[in-house]
Amino acid sequence: MKIGKPKSKRVPVRLRHKIEKASAAKQRKAKKEAKKNPEWRSKVKKDPGIPNLFPYKDRILAEIEESRRVKEEEQAKRREAQRAQRLAAREDGGALDEDEDVELGDMDGDEDDDMQVDDSNPMAALVASAQARAAEYEKKDHGMDDDDEEEDDFEVFDEEDDYTTAAAVRKDSSRRAFDKVYKEVVDASDVVLYVLDARDPEGTRSKEVEQMVMASDGGNKRMIFVLNKIDLVPPTVLKAWLTHLRRSFPTLPLRASKPAPNAKTFDHKELSIKGTSEALFKALKTYAEAKQLKRSIKVGIIGYPNVGKSSVINALTSRMGRRGAACPTGAEAGVTTGLREVKLDNKLKLLDSPGIVFPSSAEDTKASKIEEKARLILLNAIPPKEIDDPVPAVTLLIKRLSTSPELFAKLVTVYDLPPLHTIQGDTTTDFLVQVARKRGRLGKGGVPNIHSAAQTVITDWRDGRIQGWTDPPKHVAQPAQPAPRSSTTSSGLVGDQKEIVREWAAEFKLDGLWGDDDAGAVDAMET
Repeated sequence: MKIGKPKSKRVPVRLRHKIEKASAAKQRKAKKEAKKNPEWRSKVKKDPGIPNLFPYKDRILAEIEESRRVKEEEQAKRREAQRAQRLAAREDGGALDEDEDVELGDMDGDEDDDMQVDDSNPMAALVASAQARAAEYEKKDHGMDDDDEEEDDFEVFDEEDDYTTAAAVRKDSSRRAFDKVYKEVVDASDVVLYVLDARDPEGTRSKEVEQMVMASDGGNKRMIFVLNKIDLVPPTVLKAWLTHLRRSFPTLPLRASKPAPNAKTFDHKELSIKGTSEALFKALKTYAEAKQLKRSIKVGIIGYPNVGKSSVINALTSRMGRRGAACPTGAEAGVTTGLREVKLDNKLKLLDSPGIVFPSSAEDTKASKIEEKARLILLNAIPPKEIDDPVPAVTLLIKRLSTSPELFAKLVTVYDLPPLHTIQGDTTTDFLVQVARKRGRLGKGGVPNIHSAAQTVITDWRDGRIQGWTDPPKHVAQPAQPAPRSSTTSSGLVGDQKEIVREWAAEFKLDGLWGDDDAGAVDAMET
């Protein structure tokens, strides 16, 4: 006989949590010990099967084998029935050949779960005939699409069958879709900002685009060159490029964003992110106020991939006191995939467009295409995931930097390499081997991974850790040949275009703004 109050069997929560923690700790300890165990264990759980002591094991195995045999016989009967129906349909309509019957018969045998046909089903022959005709139509349609793409005004960089990259099969990335958005930007814009990379302005410039912009809307559009990433070139090179580009169109230097970590930059003093973006903003506002239109002035931003088009928009919007990025940006190409409109105020609207790789005049050979793709890789116009072979791009980079002993010495200093060896005119292999050893890009057995080392070099070049730039072409003085304004709008760029540049600079009030007329401001950039 129990005396007193019965004791409760309820367990406090803290004890339950203590048990759960102890169980979790025990499981973690077991996992650590299992990792230290060198014995290999499969992650797939093994089917225990039927135990040997089960009294009816033989009978169950016999039933499984019999059901498997019956299923195979049924599949064979279905294939024979489908073959007979197709032969009958071919005699009536002559749709398929005997070889195609055999192939489709095998295919139907593999896909009997999807389409089960009895002897009395007359739709099997029609389905098989439709599949064959659909395959033929897809082949013809694919050939017609290739011909249509060759007729576009601006075509994507083509690859041979043995040099196909992911760019050629990107989902819904047909060149015509990008060109459509690009042309919409140009047609809808009153002012076009052509963004160029300061390290290679001519490489990111297309004369065909300039002609198209000048010829559109009866020559009433205005175009300004925006020389971005100026902090990656020295002041003397920047000054020379500004002088050269201003012979064709008004040109403004710009620092749209901060450099990447550990990037080798140059100090241009008053050419800061704030100063250059404010100068561009004031120029656009001056033009918008001078036009006195009842609608907003639309400013389209075009250029190669990864030259900083979206960064230009973000730099302009930051002058309005807005926080956050108006357009997404990234260190690789392909971030902007569609048309994007950003409103600055009641007088200005910005139109961002995806980067377009415009065609070059290179010969249509395999070697020229490999070299052209290497050039696009150095321009950062191809996303890293779509680079199949970065070695030709590294070869082209070494070739360019070798023309300047100072730049080549800086390249070797970046990776702290010993003197390089040239074997049969090839310096790239020894360079990449040394880079792989320095950066730990080694494969099994300590073998240098050339591909990974080349990707590392391309990434360092993209982020500005490797210094390099191109010099502007030397201008040869020619006698002045006055050309009427109509000729520039009909045939594109003509002559030196000093009159057009002077007129447009006055509309945007660019005279003396880091230009040739203000030599003191340009000289102040030099360090």
